Amino acid sequence: MALLSTKGIYGLMAIEKIAEASEFSPISIQSISDKIGVSKGYLEQILNDLRNAEVIAGIKGKNGGYFLSKNPDEISFLDVFLAVEKDFGVAKFDSDHPSIKLFLDEANHGLNELFSRPISELKKFDKKAKEYLNFSI
Repeated sequence: MALLSTKGIYGLMAIEKIAEASEFSPISIQSISDKIGVSKGYLEQILNDLRNAEVIAGIKGKNGGYFLSKNPDEISFLDVFLAVEKDFGVAKFDSDHPSIKLFLDEANHGLNELFSRPISELKKFDKKAKEYLNFSI
């Protein structure tokens, strides 16, 4: 059980680029690769996982590429991480120690709740990031 691996983070970065492009047209794997700085081969694995989970879809051909298969309000951060990671949580640990088990169960529940937010919130985070970077001396 992984908390956040680079594969999941790259999956989220790819989803962000696909969501931006989906408003206009599909985006090519090469374009996504260039924008997020990950190899095309590694990105293909990630996009295949996302496509198999029906988070994204693709069109083959010269003007093809990837696009979201649903509205960004219908795709959660958890959907992305589960598609790419296959498992998601703090730790997978069977314990006879009741307080530790309860703590881990509560932590996993909190993570699931936090990551159940829609990816459409990426726009809000993008706006907030730009506010932090827009300062004067």
